[in-house]
Amino acid sequence: MAETPFDSREIVVLISALFVFSSSLRFRRELMRVPRWRVLSAAMVFLVIGGTATIIEHFWAYPVFNAVEHVAYLCQSLLVAAWAFGIRRVVG
Repeated sequence: MAETPFDSREIVVLISALFVFSSSLRFRRELMRVPRWRVLSAAMVFLVIGGTATIIEHFWAYPVFNAVEHVAYLCQSLLVAAWAFGIRRVVG
């Protein structure tokens, strides 16, 4: 079996991100009941962007998609942190 140019864990990250994103679309009404749900949804979008860029970077324009990957994961992390701190004010 030929080796792929990327790590199989990168595929798992992308599949997981797509699963979380599609589940959030499927259960959108329930998600909308979560305080500050838009911030959480934006974080999910950045997670998918980062996972997709991780795979694309191995086939085309490595420097560009590597930067997109890291910026997307940074944005995702900041949004989750902002959501967590924001929900503390709403809930507690």
